[in-house]
Amino acid sequence: MIRLETNEEFLKRFKIWTGILLLGIAVLFYLVTASWAQGLSVLVGGAIALLNFQSLHKDVKAIAQSVALGHQTASRATRVYLFKYYLRLIATAIVLFFVIKVQIIKPLPFIVGISVIIMNILLCFFREIGRNFWLKFKEG
Repeated sequence: MIRLETNEEFLKRFKIWTGILLLGIAVLFYLVTASWAQGLSVLVGGAIALLNFQSLHKDVKAIAQSVALGHQTASRATRVYLFKYYLRLIATAIVLFFVIKVQIIKPLPFIVGISVIIMNILLCFFREIGRNFWLKFKEG
C-alpha cells in the first residue's frame, strides 16, 4: 500500500524542513568561513527562494479554486497566472540585480541559499520513495 498524505500537510512539513535546512547550511557556511557575510548570504538567497515558493503556492491555489468554483474559465485563469508569474520573475530579477550590484551578499553562498528549495524537493522525493518502498517491502 502506498502511503499518501494531503497537500497541506506535505507543504507545511516541506516549509518547516526547508527552514531547518536553510538555517543549517547558513550556520555551516558561517562555521567554515568564520564570516557572517557568508551565512547571511545563504539566508538572503533562501529567503528569496522561500518567498517565491510561497507566492507561487498561493497563486496556484487561488487560481485552481476560482476555476473549480466557476469564477473564471481555464484559459483566463492561465493568462492571469502567467501574468503574475512574469511579474514575480521580473521583481525577483530586480531584487537579485540590486543585491548583487551593491555587493550586499557573497555570490556563491547566495546561490546555495537559492538552491535550498531544490535540495529539499530532492530530499522529500527520496524520503517518499524510500518510505513507500519500505511499506511495499513490509507487505511482502
